[in-house]
This record gives sequence, C-alpha cells and structure tokens, in this order.
Amino acid sequence: MINEEIVADRDVDKLYAGMRGRHGVHNARANGYLYEGYFRREQQILFTLLNPQAGVLVDVACGSGLMVEPLINKRRLVVGLDFNADACFAAHNYGLNVVRGDAFGLPFTDSSVDEIVTCQFFNQQQPMAVRQFVVESARVLRPGGRVIMVWRNGTAWVHRLALACFSFLDRLRRLPSFPYENHSFERIETYAADVGLVVVSQAVSFPPFGWRSSATNSWLARIIGASNICVLEKSIR
Repeated sequence: MINEEIVADRDVDKLYAGMRGRHGVHNARANGYLYEGYFRREQQILFTLLNPQAGVLVDVACGSGLMVEPLINKRRLVVGLDFNADACFAAHNYGLNVVRGDAFGLPFTDSSVDEIVTCQFFNQQQPMAVRQFVVESARVLRPGGRVIMVWRNGTAWVHRLALACFSFLDRLRRLPSFPYENHSFERIETYAADVGLVVVSQAVSFPPFGWRSSATNSWLARIIGASNICVLEKSIR
C-alpha cells in the first residue's frame, strides 16, 4: 500500500543538483562519493551480489547512472529511476533507460521487476521514507526477486571521522550540508518482515581495501565497516 504522505525529498534533490553543478555529471562525487576509487570499489562489490539471470534491473535513485552504466546492453533491461530531471537527462545520455519518478511510489506495476539496487540513498532519508521504499520494493518485485541496498554505516569509527572532517570542510567553504540519518540492519529487517521480504545476506565493507564481512557486529566492523550492504528477497509463496 502506498503512503501518499511520503513523497520525493525535494530539499535533498536540490542539494544533489548543486553537487552536479560543482563536479559535473560524470564525476562520482556528484552522486555523493568522496572520491572515484571508493565508488569503483563499491561498484565491484555491488556487482558480485547481482543475479546475472535477472531480466529487469532497476537502479533507484540512480543519479547520473554511473553505478549501473557497465551493465547496459548486458541485461535484457536496465532502468534508472531518479526524481531529479537533470540526473535523468545525464543518465539518458549514458544510454540508460530512465524513468523520472519517486522512490516512495515506484512507477512500476506489481510483480514486474526482477532486481532492484540502490546506493547512497538511505542516509538522507527519514526512517518512514526508507520503510516506504521497502514496501514499494516488495510490491514491484517478482516472486524470487531481490533488492540490494548499500548505505553508509553511521556507527563505524572511520565513517564518523570522515563525516566530521568533510562536514567541517564544507562549512569552511560555505557549502550546504546534507541531512544525515543512520539506519541499522535491525530496522531494515523489521521493515522487510512486515512486507514478506526475507533477508538473504547482510555485510559491512570498507571498499578502499576491498574488505567485506558478514560479521556486522565485530570490532573490525565497528572500526572500518563504512558501508552497510543488505540483500532482501521476495518470497516465492
């Protein structure tokens, strides 16, 4: 069921528009990454989780389409979805099939999508908005379909340090600050269970080292587990 009170975050949308203006649409920093190497490593991790047999893949909050651009022409259908018109235009120029739409009211019919990915999206969203995204994912996924979510681990020491440093630098440069929300695995699990999605895997990673671990509560995860990764699957029943 769509909660019509939760809609695209237009304030955050404007902030990303400013980042594209500063960095250019082909730069990973325009999609929220601090540097290109982190982006490429995270992209590699994401690709290891994809189902190569999935027919219809949708990248929600795709930005300018950089994350799934290598998959174009390698899948039956790769679709990017974003609310920002400029981002959609840039992704279209990459050759991506693009839909301008809302992550909290996905413009796809029930049980029509095989796989959904979303990266660097949750941390600017309130808990109820993330819950609505999970609800919508469950609606549009086919039985057996999966949603792969990557977001920043706000409790990891390395991420907290990086966030503090870059927030300070942004204030010095008088750049607008992004809202920041931390979302735990437990919270995502609750949302998933409510709509019949099953947790397939969970992990934390530190992409610059190529490190990934399913021990999400280990001491190493608490120190360098900068990224959270969760894969949910729609029950076949």
